[in-house]
Amino acid sequence: MNNYTAAIASFIRYDVVLFNTLEYATKKDKYDVNAYKARQEIISKEIELNTPLKNCLDNSGEAGKNLLEKIKELIRLVYSPESTIVKMGPDESELRVDPSQALTIYEAVLPIHEELRKIVEAHVIAARKNNAYDEASFDDVITKEEYFYRGLVNMLMLDTFDHFFAEYNKARAEAKGAITPQSNFIQNDINKIVNLFHFVRNNATARNAEYYSMIDPLFALIEMTGGRRDLPEGKNFGQVFVEVKTKTREVTQKFELAWKPVYDEFIKHFQEEVQKLQQQESGKQA
Repeated sequence: MNNYTAAIASFIRYDVVLFNTLEYATKKDKYDVNAYKARQEIISKEIELNTPLKNCLDNSGEAGKNLLEKIKELIRLVYSPESTIVKMGPDESELRVDPSQALTIYEAVLPIHEELRKIVEAHVIAARKNNAYDEASFDDVITKEEYFYRGLVNMLMLDTFDHFFAEYNKARAEAKGAITPQSNFIQNDINKIVNLFHFVRNNATARNAEYYSMIDPLFALIEMTGGRRDLPEGKNFGQVFVEVKTKTREVTQKFELAWKPVYDEFIKHFQEEVQKLQQQESGKQA
């Protein structure tokens, strides 16, 4: 692994650590404190120390400054003492997470992920151009991550969308069908998450039939909730939501099973190569 591919590897790892923040958009009985601390350290230190990411951001003009600000805002929202989404317990033995702020997490994480993917792509192109792309296995890691990420984020947002839609209908029913400030507030959140679904789809490079077996029913459901498409005959929204969520979960699990062993091997190799590079640098200084 040369300096080109070491940088690419560090970007890939950072991206995965960052989008694992999506865990805090889910409701769980318990969250791993050590995993939170590890994410907090990596996400923060990579933009503070002399790392490939910091060098990239520092040398990318206005775009670099904008991405840096987005990362700092994510740290403030989720990984800082002022976070209202994730709070460390008094003795640091537990995390207290407010999954009702899931939309805030999506809005913070999703744009950063897309920018990091562009950085990875640009560096892969540059490495190939300079005959320095000495880790062909990265192609498989990048591709399988793409599929897993698209499945994961759509699966999580679908749960949130289902919740918003149910709350909206409840608010309208309680007001005997009238539009109220409360229903308008919920409708605004629905509009935001629908826009995020489109954002995720528009940025996807995933193309296979399995991916579309998840995406096509999902967007058909979105059109149904917006009144642009009729429900299937004999079915209600509850049934269609369950069907689409089941399909999305099944596809995401397949994508994860394909991605995880490849990523685990990638991380092991990356850590070994970083140690070699550090030893080489130490040898030069000596």
